[in-house]
Amino acid sequence: MVLYGVALLPLAEQLRRDVPEVTTPQFADDLAAVGNLSDCAMALEFLIEEGPKYGYFPEPEKTHIICTAEQEPEAKSAFLSRDMIVNYSRGERYLGGFVGSKLEREKWVKKKVEGWERAVIILAGIAKRFPQAAFAGMAMSLQHEWQFVARTVPDIGHLFEPIERAIRKFFLPNLLGVDSIDANMRELLSFGVKQAGLGIRNPVESAEALYDTSKNACEKLVEAIVSGRELCLAEHKQRVRMAGEFARNMRQMDEESVLERRGNDLGLREKWRLKRAASAGIWLSVPPNRFNGTVLSSEEFRDNLRLRYNLKPLGMPETCDGCGKQMTVEHALSCKVGGLVHIRHDDVAQEWGYLCGLGFKPSRVSYEPLINTSRGGATDGAPAPNESTNPGNRNRGNATNGNGGDEEEVPTAEDERADPTHSPYVAENENRGDVAVEGFWKIGRQSIFDIRLTDTECRTTRNQDPEKVLNKCEKLKKAKHLAPCLERRRDFTPLVYSVDGMAGRETKQAERKLASRLAHKWNKEYSYMVAYVRARMALAVVRSNSLLVRGSRKRRAQRPLIDEGAAMLGWQTWRERY
Repeated sequence: MVLYGVALLPLAEQLRRDVPEVTTPQFADDLAAVGNLSDCAMALEFLIEEGPKYGYFPEPEKTHIICTAEQEPEAKSAFLSRDMIVNYSRGERYLGGFVGSKLEREKWVKKKVEGWERAVIILAGIAKRFPQAAFAGMAMSLQHEWQFVARTVPDIGHLFEPIERAIRKFFLPNLLGVDSIDANMRELLSFGVKQAGLGIRNPVESAEALYDTSKNACEKLVEAIVSGRELCLAEHKQRVRMAGEFARNMRQMDEESVLERRGNDLGLREKWRLKRAASAGIWLSVPPNRFNGTVLSSEEFRDNLRLRYNLKPLGMPETCDGCGKQMTVEHALSCKVGGLVHIRHDDVAQEWGYLCGLGFKPSRVSYEPLINTSRGGATDGAPAPNESTNPGNRNRGNATNGNGGDEEEVPTAEDERADPTHSPYVAENENRGDVAVEGFWKIGRQSIFDIRLTDTECRTTRNQDPEKVLNKCEKLKKAKHLAPCLERRRDFTPLVYSVDGMAGRETKQAERKLASRLAHKWNKEYSYMVAYVRARMALAVVRSNSLLVRGSRKRRAQRPLIDEGAAMLGWQTWRERY
């Protein structure tokens, strides 16, 4: 189609020279003419005569003349005098938009709105069982259809009210699992994901802004078409970019002002919750894809969506089956009974290691590396404690090959039982990182990554800035492990996330470094790979929240030690009876 449009450029230029009285915008093989009726008839006649030379065969019976009822007799006279039978109407669709009278325009838009309303209701039904797929279909596909029409057709925002009614009455309640959506909640959900919303825009309120942005973006193009001058493509692209950036900045400023006002009105805790939601929503920006590992189950998606907006997960147990305490969201995300918090930690570490293996090589990635790699004896240049009194360590490290030298004594099992800290096979400090990557920050240096997940909504930190809480956790990790790593010519980077996926400052730097490596290796855009890495890590964090909320912490008691047949028979009988 692109080559066909290029091949028709000589025909378009000849038409402009021979019939200069009409304005003839052309998109590939779709050509229109704007001007007096007689001039438009002359332009169509020219195309019928000259078009076949370029492979262009206009058909008069498929041509629509848009004019008023008073102009229709004149139009028929102009075209019939040239033996051309065409169609006459008050309005027709053109390149996804509409050209014609206001009455015909509203009739055309209302017909499309009816179809979109039915599509929203269908998606609302899908959202009950497959909320992630339904959300992706709405936010990344369906709403762009009426947004495109809003960009090309003016004054139609009020016609989108049935769509907004279906979104608010059916889709959003089914997506969140609530009975209804109030006005304040709907306003928040219409914001972008980076402003704590879902990006499901209000079609009534956004239509006018979309049309104004599109009009500003096409200003250079319209001037070139109307004046007949050559279009400067660089100026046109710059105008489109500036119009888009201006519209985004204005929208973000309005949304941020609303969030700030809401945080000030509802208190400090709500302010920090909105800030976390604005910083931890990238997992909502990726479509579900098994190949990319971005699929969430129905419970996982809805649980985290409700937690994002301070709603209790549906069907949450009343009591913890591990410790017997009342099951709240705070308790579920922090209860260590049953080891679920450790599973969450390990899942995030495994995800980071897997992504590092993709960016570098799997052989360069190892798990649970020792921070202090010295084995036995002295570490960090200090003598080992009790060195002079431990017989097994007296001559260690002083062996020579000469006859006059003492041979190195191999410690016996009895020595190790007496003082296991001096075994050459046991490190004096068993602190470990979570993932080690060779050459991550610099070639020839090993990088140690240590994962930490913290609940910024717990009682001790709920009234603090979540960004500062994460920075404090990073400093604690570095205070513990950075010096030993630097002494061994290794790098140390803490990876700190909140339980809803918000990343710390150094964590974002590590994600950007890995994204640049993947972009170079896969020949992809850097911005695309940054979003990919951050989404995968955020999904690994939020995916575990449902495990902590709904997973079983009760572990079956170990089988008792039975060393005789009678006791075994009695134990089996007791199990059968009780």
